[in-house]
Amino acid sequence: MKYMLLAYTNVKAWEEMLANWDPNAPMPPEVQAACDFYEQLGKELTESGEFVATEGLADPSHTKTVRKTSDGVEATDGPYAEVKEVLVSYAIVDCASHERAMEIAARVVDEVGDTVEVRPIPSGPF
Repeated sequence: MKYMLLAYTNVKAWEEMLANWDPNAPMPPEVQAACDFYEQLGKELTESGEFVATEGLADPSHTKTVRKTSDGVEATDGPYAEVKEVLVSYAIVDCASHERAMEIAARVVDEVGDTVEVRPIPSGPF
């Protein structure tokens, strides 16, 4: 079964990282360590045949939310007015069991510290 792993990080940490981001400077050690971990995990999941897809997401300031209201369909800035965590990436894995998807998510949480939501992706109609 396929599972979507949604990684969330602390808003203040995310904003601080972006405020201090210099693309010409070396990455801070903690960011480099996270990148190295994700690269190694990606290799492992590819070799095991569990990797399907992954992407990082743009800064939440570029997010729009579309909702139906009594006035029709409206788009607003951001996912929510106040959030403590922001969605920063997702991965889709194809695992033999829910337990295996949870094991992968636990490795991310343990290594990087992000919160990871694990959601099954049904293969048939809802």
